[in-house]
Amino acid sequence: MDIHHVGQLLDADFERAVAFYESLGLDLRATTEGPVRVAFFGTGSAEFHLVVREARGSPADDLLDTVGRYSAAHVAFEVDDLSTAMADAEALGLSFVGDPPEDGLGPYRRAFVAPEGHIGIPFEFVEPR
Repeated sequence: MDIHHVGQLLDADFERAVAFYESLGLDLRATTEGPVRVAFFGTGSAEFHLVVREARGSPADDLLDTVGRYSAAHVAFEVDDLSTAMADAEALGLSFVGDPPEDGLGPYRRAFVAPEGHIGIPFEFVEPR
């Protein structure tokens, strides 16, 4: 298992935040439009996802509300087989937010582990397409 990305949920102006991270030298690869905007940055070893909710009304609202109560940051672990990772997590007594597997905000499927069920930073499993 490798780290796929680290995500940061910000309450900030999206364009200003993107410009800030670009000024640090991160490589902006893509952005999304809509009530939840995401900037996908590349680094040498993993991605950095900047997430800004500009308005409510996105399918991601419940996830952002749930995870945001615990931390503004999360880590995503890349797995080869999302179904197996989910089954292994469930065997440990973990549950998930929403109804995974779900499409991620990027080119992957995801299962976000319910943060109230474990110790540490919120995390998700992602399976690239």
